[in-house]
Amino acid sequence: MSDDMDEALGEAELVEGLERKKVSGKKMVLLIGGLVVAALTTVGALTLFGGEDGADPADEALDEMAEQAARDRDAAQLEEDQPNERLALLFYEVPEQLYNLNTGGQGTSFLRVRIALEVDRESYRADLDAKLPRVLDEFNVYMRELRPEDLDGAAGIFRLKEELLMRINQAVAPTRVKDVLFQEFLVQG
Repeated sequence: MSDDMDEALGEAELVEGLERKKVSGKKMVLLIGGLVVAALTTVGALTLFGGEDGADPADEALDEMAEQAARDRDAAQLEEDQPNERLALLFYEVPEQLYNLNTGGQGTSFLRVRIALEVDRESYRADLDAKLPRVLDEFNVYMRELRPEDLDGAAGIFRLKEELLMRINQAVAPTRVKDVLFQEFLVQG
């Protein structure tokens, strides 16, 4: 209890001292800067070591990045679309794929998926036909490194969709795929 009283008295003396002395602008900037650095350090430590809720900061950061990517994609779509123009939704069906997941030598686990890609121009569908081997290669490289636990829950599926969308758009540029839609998604093993 005496520590709290000593601290309160110390703060009161500091406030009184500041009121008696005119604090220069440089000192005020340094004081405010120190408080900002202390606050940022505290926030950084909480983020790095996790808060009281026990959530994994890396997962939270990935979720934030995925949400930001979705917002950026939506914003780019709004800029690209003309206000009164209605674009037809077109889907490109990717053949069913079966992937052997990375289990670290602890048995086997497979992922079977059927995916449809959403595009907004018929010419994009023709371009996807021509570039399908690149798309499948991107899928194979990425999916082969996935672990079964990477696909747990809605957050895992959302991250997978965003990662595949980014990789597909890189492989088929300048064609643009709007969304990755899972028609079938089965993890076995």
